[in-house]
Amino acid sequence: MRIIYFDIDCLRPDHLGCYGYDRPTSPCIDSIAAEGMRFNHHYCSSSPCMPSRAAWSSGRFGVRNGVVSNHSGGGQFYREDGRYGGAKPDNEMFPRQIRKHGYNSYSFTTFADRHSAQWFMTGWTEFHTPNLKCGGDDASEINAKVLPWLKNNAAQDDYFLHIHYWNAHRAYFIDGKWADRFEDHPVTQEWPDEETIAAHQNVKGPFVASNQPYNDNGKASHNKSPFPLMPDYISNRKDFEHVVTGYDATIAYVDYHIQQIIDELKAQNLYEDTAIIISADHGDAFGEHGIYTDHCFADECIHRLPFIVRWPGVTPHNSENNAFMYNIDMAPTICELIGADIPKGWDGESFAEHLRGNAGPDRDYLVWDTALYAAQRCVRSKTHLYQRTYNPGQYTHIPEVALFDLINDPYQIKNIADDYPELVKEMQQIMDDWVGEQRAKDFTCPEDPLMLAAAESYG
Repeated sequence: MRIIYFDIDCLRPDHLGCYGYDRPTSPCIDSIAAEGMRFNHHYCSSSPCMPSRAAWSSGRFGVRNGVVSNHSGGGQFYREDGRYGGAKPDNEMFPRQIRKHGYNSYSFTTFADRHSAQWFMTGWTEFHTPNLKCGGDDASEINAKVLPWLKNNAAQDDYFLHIHYWNAHRAYFIDGKWADRFEDHPVTQEWPDEETIAAHQNVKGPFVASNQPYNDNGKASHNKSPFPLMPDYISNRKDFEHVVTGYDATIAYVDYHIQQIIDELKAQNLYEDTAIIISADHGDAFGEHGIYTDHCFADECIHRLPFIVRWPGVTPHNSENNAFMYNIDMAPTICELIGADIPKGWDGESFAEHLRGNAGPDRDYLVWDTALYAAQRCVRSKTHLYQRTYNPGQYTHIPEVALFDLINDPYQIKNIADDYPELVKEMQQIMDDWVGEQRAKDFTCPEDPLMLAAAESYG
């Protein structure tokens, strides 16, 4: 089986047509979803970029592999001996594990350069760094390397191809004409309204409404932004709609380049026998907790990911699944589907039965964390999100303890922790028990990396 994984930075599922979005952002992705299965509750176990990819490639939670941040004490990838290579069979990296089973593995990404994440390069048959930009490259630059590779190699059997696109990550530097397709499709999301945006002017810290720091390295200061798709700040509803349209335009741009890959597969008569997976590392905030165009907290909008799988002969057409799934479940799921062993040291579960349209595993809750701009750990039940902040960084408006009713408050506006002390206590106990269970496993870093990150200065 040929497997192609499109890994798209900062992609929120609620901005894709197949997840109900009403703007034409994703015709190609939508068509793939119509031929396969989409998961409605797929989450990264750690955010942002580096923690998320550390999780799915290692099969382990950040609390065990050491990566819950992009740098410093929470960003040190841990193998059992502290080195990148020489893993034991029960603690393999995903590319190595499938190669043991006879599957070649190929990656096209500048991610490892951007985050000095050399451990991510471990085990691939070929690892292509398309340029020396260290991230922020254009999808056209990625396809300029991938398409020739496909012409020469796509017809081989049994491989996993990882294609990483940055473009949905701010700053939105593509041609502003990509927004023209939305002229007859206004932003219909009513929140945040003018009153909320006005209140957000008082929120202080990076990437808040009044502080969109586009400066020297390819960006610009207030009132001088070179990017037509990005306002210099978010002062009103018009600015908000401006930046949302910019984000949507980048998704359309990525979608266009995914279509190029699909067209090449069809030209070689390979598409029908190729599995397609589409997901992301994390989402972005557009007003949640006063943040715009970044991923500063462990919120629902940051950790919820699209997960779309079209696997010929396996996935029912145009189907959906509501089970709670982590991104660390992708590796064991693929291993089961190709007949490879699943290492005992991995934390993920196989969701292959779900892909087959059968009953499969589910979870009552998920635990996730982040430690880049603030150090937080959360418990997500079927109805609520409990958020514990161990270091708020520069964001003084973030409380130590928060509880949100996601059914009635999807944007996490009202903290109801004081109204439900017993539920808060229950959620904290779930978190504590979960951390204890993870820390008791083999192949676990010496200290909880979230606590290391929380002890650092975020000033």
